[in-house]
Amino acid sequence: MPPTVRHTARIIVLDEDDAVLLMKTHWDHRILPERWLTPGGGVDPGEDVHTAAVRELHEETGLRVESLGEPIWHERRALPAGHEYDETDATYFLLRVPRFEPLSEHWTDSELDDIVDVRWFSPNELTASEDDFDPEDVRRILSHLPGRAP
Repeated sequence: MPPTVRHTARIIVLDEDDAVLLMKTHWDHRILPERWLTPGGGVDPGEDVHTAAVRELHEETGLRVESLGEPIWHERRALPAGHEYDETDATYFLLRVPRFEPLSEHWTDSELDDIVDVRWFSPNELTASEDDFDPEDVRRILSHLPGRAP
């Protein structure tokens, strides 16, 4: 039987000081401890990844944009045992904006249940953090962006 795959659109949101906006969330079914990850989520039926990224950005942060440009990163990886899907196929977009206060007024019921915290991490805070991060390893992805130190 082929693996079940969740297609996702994720957004790396950076402010003018290169701080990254991350969300601390529960894993589906609480299979692992909470972890930090980028805004974004599943691609709905009939959506392309860009449309999903624009929608998810608004739902999860309150920020509306017309376009996110071309994807900057793509990867497919296995998900932990006990997850609803076997793998995730993630497409990443980059958005540079002045720092803003994320809003929760458009969160879905599942986001209201899953999202524990939202905050900006400076590059130094991100490097020094001992918190759990999603397997996407946002630090590794950020290290590949032009103009950012590894």
